[in-house]
Amino acid sequence: MNPAVIEFFNVLPNRTIIEVSGVDRATFLQGLITNDIKTVEKELIIYTLMLSPQGKFQYDFFIINIGSSLLIDIDSKRADTLIQRLQLFKLHALITITKNTDIHIGVSSRIVHTNYCFEDPRLKNLGYRWYGKILSQAQTLVEVYENLRLTLGVPDGARDLVVDKSIPLEWGMDELKAISWGKGCYMGQELTARSRYVGQVRKRAFVIESQDLMDLEIGTKLQVGDREVGELRTHNGTFGIALLRLEAALLPNVVTIENKPVKIHQPSWMKLPE
Repeated sequence: MNPAVIEFFNVLPNRTIIEVSGVDRATFLQGLITNDIKTVEKELIIYTLMLSPQGKFQYDFFIINIGSSLLIDIDSKRADTLIQRLQLFKLHALITITKNTDIHIGVSSRIVHTNYCFEDPRLKNLGYRWYGKILSQAQTLVEVYENLRLTLGVPDGARDLVVDKSIPLEWGMDELKAISWGKGCYMGQELTARSRYVGQVRKRAFVIESQDLMDLEIGTKLQVGDREVGELRTHNGTFGIALLRLEAALLPNVVTIENKPVKIHQPSWMKLPE
């Protein structure tokens, strides 16, 4: 789907900044994340993941280069456990890991003149992410931005994926620029690379549309006839993201949820095997 241009300017109260400073900050993070930390030297912002040794999803976040430190922009509910995980791996690295409550996080459809403002590294249609003091004109309600995210089919890891279960390639994380295939080792790399090169991805996250999603719980199953073909992972009442078997999503099937048909939309950024 390609939604019409939508204007939004929001602060994101559900996001937290973790600041990583010290001379070893880049080297330390490079061994843990799926993206290449060297990219942030030029691009100034990257989107990335941390995985389990089995290659399953654990965290997704942005890293911002502000020169003397690297900032991690992460869902607030996951911030404390990520700090604990980073401290566990710190060992003798010369770094300091702290929360930075002075820097607020927001999104906008246009460039914002604040401390730091960058185009969203995942997808141009998501606009800009900005960092700094709270701007008086910024809205705190984020429904417009969330609806845009859903119609574009862009997952929010902390909300939509399942920790230690979700497979990044099923969610298009490589297409959303969270994974570098050319960097060195990181936790879960071997299994992630194997999934790509052997072609083991059998499910993908598609946008679904129905007027009957409002009261449905996350995890509700989608079916073709009596056969289960996927599950609902997030929705706003009309649009949602569902993890579906490829053959169910792409073949001329009638996919239903709670016995009601749904429309399946392939996100414009999604690349599928020929």
